[in-house]
Amino acid sequence: MTKAKILSVDFDNTLFHLNSFPEDSSVRIGNRIVHRYVRRKKRQGWHIILNTCRHGAALEYAIRMVQEYELPIDMYNKNHQALIDEYGDCRKIACDRSLDDTQIGLVGWLLRNFC
Repeated sequence: MTKAKILSVDFDNTLFHLNSFPEDSSVRIGNRIVHRYVRRKKRQGWHIILNTCRHGAALEYAIRMVQEYELPIDMYNKNHQALIDEYGDCRKIACDRSLDDTQIGLVGWLLRNFC
């Protein structure tokens, strides 16, 4: 199994602010904080997974945005291969830490870690 930690991060309203689905996103201050956090975790050796409900053309748009902003995403909507090898694959993304705008306490967590 991989020794590196895994960070799962959502796209809409976490990495990018959703103005209008599927192809109108922007970056606000909170998103920039998440971008810095993702980059820091990558420098620390974490594996980064984009975990989003997007698929097809909407996922392709998200991937283009991630690439445009040079975010270090390793995988998209897929478990890390070492975890698949050890436990088998499933639809639920396994991770050590997850960032999603729907999580309770995300704002408090961001403030404690970045302000």
